[in-house]
Amino acid sequence: MPDVETTCVQCKETFLFTEKEQEIFYQRNMMSPQRCAKCRSKKSADGDDSRKRYEIVCDNCGKHDQVPFQPKVGRTVLCRECHEASRSRARFA
Repeated sequence: MPDVETTCVQCKETFLFTEKEQEIFYQRNMMSPQRCAKCRSKKSADGDDSRKRYEIVCDNCGKHDQVPFQPKVGRTVLCRECHEASRSRARFA
């Protein structure tokens, strides 16, 4: 695979997607980057909406907690401890 020149969707600068980087992205089953390294690091430092936390009350124990997804009405939502406990039970069942 030869090196590929790509245009960053954020700053519109051209950056090089090296052969070595392509191999790493392919091994990890990741899409090619759309942002240059500088914009990628800035985006991760700023944080994005995926890191937003939502306040919940656990349907199992009533504890207040935060989850990384927006709970849907009518769906059970668990605190971290109850979620981990249910995963442990499922693994050994």
